[in-house]
Amino acid sequence: MNRSILLLAACLFMGTRAPAQDRDHADCVVKAGSSWGKPCEKCEYYKEGYKRDFSGTYQIVLKNVCSETMEVKVAVQEDNGTWRTFPVRVLVPDEQLEAFACHGSGKYLYWVRRLNDTEIILPSDQEIITEYRGK
Repeated sequence: MNRSILLLAACLFMGTRAPAQDRDHADCVVKAGSSWGKPCEKCEYYKEGYKRDFSGTYQIVLKNVCSETMEVKVAVQEDNGTWRTFPVRVLVPDEQLEAFACHGSGKYLYWVRRLNDTEIILPSDQEIITEYRGK
């Protein structure tokens, strides 16, 4: 009987600790929205003379939904298959970030780690451009 209680207590203890240790911090950053054709100051495509064309602009909004501060690396794909990369950004809880492609394909990638986590290495711009070329 004592052995069963001890075993049950150990299982309950392990069950409550495992999710915190095995937590995937990528779940902390979620897509909060996206849009097509929204004006973007960084996109300088013109049609009909001097009128700016934002028809192909794709923007993604990512949000930190956890109580911990996260570091996020984002890439958004242009319609020619190249990736527009953005510097690592620190997101405090409930903060959002926007990323864009001027002639987007609608695809995006992002990598997440806790602030100052040295065990997880975020990819460089060159690694992203090389590894995901045409994908």
